[in-house]
Amino acid sequence: MQIPNHVTNYSIFKDGRRLIGSANVTLPDLKNLTDPLKGSGIFGEIDMPIQSHFQPYSVTLNWLTIADDAIFSTLQDGAQLDAWVANQLHDSATNKIIHQGWRFIMGTAPKGFNFGKLEIGTKGEAVTEYELISYRVIRDDVIVLEIDKENAICRWWNGVQLIDYAQRIRQLIGL
Repeated sequence: MQIPNHVTNYSIFKDGRRLIGSANVTLPDLKNLTDPLKGSGIFGEIDMPIQSHFQPYSVTLNWLTIADDAIFSTLQDGAQLDAWVANQLHDSATNKIIHQGWRFIMGTAPKGFNFGKLEIGTKGEAVTEYELISYRVIRDDVIVLEIDKENAICRWWNGVQLIDYAQRIRQLIGL
């Protein structure tokens, strides 16, 4: 059994350029759009998810201090953010430490920038927030999730294959 331990290390790229040692990342919290369902024969109310449709979600870069990369991240253009992650696992069958690669590829639009604080001897804690338009998660070269709001894509890996939950919806609306 492979037991996940922790993030060993990671790199963040913005439009292909590596941002070295400057920011921690808060990845998005995915939540479906929902609509209350109630009526005859339903005992109460169900907050029914709308398949393949998601609430707005964002990614946040938490900068250690104000730096050029932090300022440039506020440019009023879309950007591709790409997080490359090495996760450490313990293989209990062999008693070995192994690593697993993850990538989080995010098509974004700038949402906000907080310049943080100025205090002697402390980190500045500047924050950049991006709205996510597209999101792809890859584990060891296998796509495990792909959402693209503008191109009606919603695909999830089920352990065997990538399932396209939006395929029938695209077909029905002529896409």
